[in-house]
Amino acid sequence: MLAKLKQLFRSGGPTKARKAKVNIGRRFTILAETGQGSMSKVYRAVDNSAGRSVCLKVQFPEKNQAAAARAGEQRPDEGEIASKVVHPRVVRTYDYGLSTRGEHFVVMEYVDGNSLRFVREARSVPKLADKLEILAQAAEGLAACHAAGVIHHDINPGNFLVDRGGNVKLIDFGLAVPDTPAFRRPGNRTGTLNYMAPELVRREPIDVRIDVFAFGALAFEFLTDRLPYDSTTSMASMLARINHEPLDPAKANPNLPPELHDLLRRLIARRREDRQPSMEGVAEALRAIPTGGR
Repeated sequence: MLAKLKQLFRSGGPTKARKAKVNIGRRFTILAETGQGSMSKVYRAVDNSAGRSVCLKVQFPEKNQAAAARAGEQRPDEGEIASKVVHPRVVRTYDYGLSTRGEHFVVMEYVDGNSLRFVREARSVPKLADKLEILAQAAEGLAACHAAGVIHHDINPGNFLVDRGGNVKLIDFGLAVPDTPAFRRPGNRTGTLNYMAPELVRREPIDVRIDVFAFGALAFEFLTDRLPYDSTTSMASMLARINHEPLDPAKANPNLPPELHDLLRRLIARRREDRQPSMEGVAEALRAIPTGGR
């Protein structure tokens, strides 16, 4: 399956007729703006053609063009990449295309919840067992992303949503690339610095282990309220990744089980050769850690 998906990416996907441009104002009823980043706006909306509530992401045309140029001219659109990943722990992409105003848009399932960053900062999950279950679900979503032949490239607490039932979903494929040789080449230093793997900072060739490191940094922060590289400036943070080992989780939170310390060390190893090679089995490892009712 993975080989077939990668071949689709290389060939540009199955042959199909070009989609007609969509008049966003007619097709969607905008209910609220839920977020804005440097490259897009995100809305809660009703898809009038499908008759359902959705999350609508509309990219700024000039920002999308610049990002595509940085990532390489063969990079598929965000919607095309995201639609390859179908899993309960990943936000579902229903549709994507180009608007009549030249904007790339993505139509996704609407998730009523909060980001993992908000959950941590609100201290709304006090028990270790519940934290590990949230992380295990997040690990399942990222593993599904990799199984579909995609490197997410921006794993951070803002890109996992936790709904009111405690279910976790991976979101935002705006920086994602196909897991193919063309996109593993050095040079594409994109992502969120606090969770960025050392090889990205050094502009070395990459693979899914950049996401493994980012997930490890996210889990480290969620469990210890510290970051593996906790520097006051961006430059200091980048230099630390090049020259120093990450903070040991046993020092950041000595009350965590030793098995969890060991797993975190494998996830955030500075040398990718020492790092957990993939997300496969990480969810199971998290669920197997004894918490003693904590």
